[in-house]
Amino acid sequence: MMLPSSPKRPNLFLRIPLVLCGVGIFFLIAQYSRPSEEQVAHMRLQKSVKLFTERKGVAVDRTNRWAQDENAAALGELIFHDARFSSNGEVSCATCHDPARAFTDGAKVAVGVGTGTRNTPTVLGAARQRWQTWDGRADTLWSQAAEPMEAGVEMNFDRVSAVQLVRNDPTLLAAYEAAFGEMPLGLPPVEFAERARPLRLDAAADDLSAAWDALVPSRREAMDAVFSRIVKSLGAFQRTLDAKPSRFDHYAKAIVDRDIEGAKSLSESEARGWIVFHEVAKCDQCHSGTEFTDGEFHNLGLPGADGRLPDDRGRHGAIPKLKVDPFSSAGLFSDDVDGKQATLVRGLKSDPETWGQMRTPSLRNVGRTAPYMHDGRFASLEDVIQFYDTLEGAIALDHHREAVLRPLGLSATQKADLIAFLRSLDSVEPIAAK
Repeated sequence: MMLPSSPKRPNLFLRIPLVLCGVGIFFLIAQYSRPSEEQVAHMRLQKSVKLFTERKGVAVDRTNRWAQDENAAALGELIFHDARFSSNGEVSCATCHDPARAFTDGAKVAVGVGTGTRNTPTVLGAARQRWQTWDGRADTLWSQAAEPMEAGVEMNFDRVSAVQLVRNDPTLLAAYEAAFGEMPLGLPPVEFAERARPLRLDAAADDLSAAWDALVPSRREAMDAVFSRIVKSLGAFQRTLDAKPSRFDHYAKAIVDRDIEGAKSLSESEARGWIVFHEVAKCDQCHSGTEFTDGEFHNLGLPGADGRLPDDRGRHGAIPKLKVDPFSSAGLFSDDVDGKQATLVRGLKSDPETWGQMRTPSLRNVGRTAPYMHDGRFASLEDVIQFYDTLEGAIALDHHREAVLRPLGLSATQKADLIAFLRSLDSVEPIAAK
């Protein structure tokens, strides 16, 4: 009887080469499947710019039922460029928001009938912002338009005169009626020439506010109804003033699409500047999103006059005004008083931390909107970058000071690249003067 033989074992010396061959193949595959440093860098770049290929259109403004009405926008455009809507007949909205200057004025602070204390922000792309003005005292385009017309240092006009001007001018009246229909009953007689406007919070009583108080309630209501439509027409027009795509937007799309020629939209310096902006200086902690702003309010510790503590209350002074403004999203003339924005306004609180806070401006068209900061203190982008690089002169404000700010310590090349990048955010399409 034969016993079954045990299976033969492969020769050990034959197995070793097979194992080594398998290991070699594994490492060979791993080597070729592992992305190179250049590929990793491109993937990071592609991820960082993808957001800018998804820029959406301007959101619907539910607080203004005429926001997208072409007739309302046409009236608003007429009024925007009409200097008769000022007490001296020399100042229009376009005086400070000059189309030839990317809808700014190039001045350190705004100069209208008087001289203001803040720099004029652009209205390009303003319809994309949740808050308006430096301190956010307006929360819609149309409510923002109401204050400058009646502010003493800006246009120093009044709503009674504005209504009478529209009613008595054939061109303006035709444009008004095309958008809103006939004016309501209860207005003063056509020949009525007395100026009057209501008293605003924190403003001193004067002859114009006294004249307003003397009007019978039905007449004030009729005036307010027409004036609210006038400013809503300005809001409708300003919605059309959007910030157009920049060379950086074209570059971002090219990177995502792996379009080598399109990626040449930016120079090497500008492309490096995006890396400095996004990864080195971390500017997008505040200048984030497709509009290069978080839309929020921050205190940079900028000193006041002669190095003193800043005396501009900023957001702290704006919130009380916003909460009682009849032209806000939560106000009497809003067309969406129960909407999200209105609810947000009602819940605002003017805490001590809001003292001196200013809204983060969009960086789109920043190369065309000098000077910079809320008081126009920096004449050039070079000055702005130098401040952030050293924070020299900034005042420590304890817990009121913006915690994310640290001196950047950039090299000369990094500063030059960063400035080059910022200039690439200007719209490609020219801005035509009206």
